[in-house]
Amino acid sequence: MNKKSTRWIGAAVAAAITVTTAGLPATANAASSVCPPVPVSQTGTSAKASVSQQTKNKQLVMNMYQDVFNQHKLNKISSYIAKDYIQHNPLAGDGRQAFADFFGAYIKQNPHLKADVKRIIAQGDLVLIQNHVTTSKQDKGMAVVDIFRIKNNKIVEHWDAGQAVPEKSANDNTMFPLPGTPVQVQPVSSQQVAANKKLVTTFYNQFFNKHDGTALQKYVAEDYIQHNPTVPTGRKPLEAFIPMLQSNPDSRNKIIRVIAEGDIVALHVHAQSSKTDRGSAVVDIFRVANGKIVEHWDVVQPVPEKSVNTNTMF
Repeated sequence: MNKKSTRWIGAAVAAAITVTTAGLPATANAASSVCPPVPVSQTGTSAKASVSQQTKNKQLVMNMYQDVFNQHKLNKISSYIAKDYIQHNPLAGDGRQAFADFFGAYIKQNPHLKADVKRIIAQGDLVLIQNHVTTSKQDKGMAVVDIFRIKNNKIVEHWDAGQAVPEKSANDNTMFPLPGTPVQVQPVSSQQVAANKKLVTTFYNQFFNKHDGTALQKYVAEDYIQHNPTVPTGRKPLEAFIPMLQSNPDSRNKIIRVIAEGDIVALHVHAQSSKTDRGSAVVDIFRVANGKIVEHWDVVQPVPEKSVNTNTMF
């Protein structure tokens, strides 16, 4: 298989990569991919869609996955993708035709391509999909997170990040939701969603940016379930990352957007080891229960030197 084309799904399948944040030592990489140090920045979406519209947006994206990604119906692309579609995956160009050309070529090489949706959440005009992408039954595949912006019942913009599922993991939880987890989250009040977002972003900043070790006990459950394959499960392993983060004071990690629904909060982050580092595109996903962070998933993809489009990965 062409290694370059394995990086593209959504508008392209993401490339096989290691779980690293550019420029950090190997041990520090695991800490940063768990949840990179971050100064709290812009959060939230740009549109205030109603709950019913968010439901329609999610259904639109799910239908697109079924028709295009899994059944490979290229003639359905125009039903879902806007003509002036904005692409942030660095391997694909802007526009609906570029999407069709790239994806069409990819499925010719990989006719057994499958995108198994594990979770979908929406907020405002954004929809986030957490999925397991494989090209054959033997393929361990990739953990991929796609983010779509919806306008007038069309997908008008797309971001993604992905990494290869490794042969071995430091925990037994896989990179995906545990078996039996519903794809759709249970709804909660808007007040609870706002509280969950505040809890997660506060923890993210205090522990990984300010290096405040007390934030672990304050915000993270002791039996925290870890899905990052380089880190053991539980709260205790996170304590080892405090001195590692303190030894890298030049790291710059920016929350680009936050998408939250139900008990799930997802952070789309640009992680950099310095101001001149291209860095990595990171998506951290947290589950919140009883005022604590109880579970975590992530994907990390290095920002490449060159891109087919000029939109960046953010």
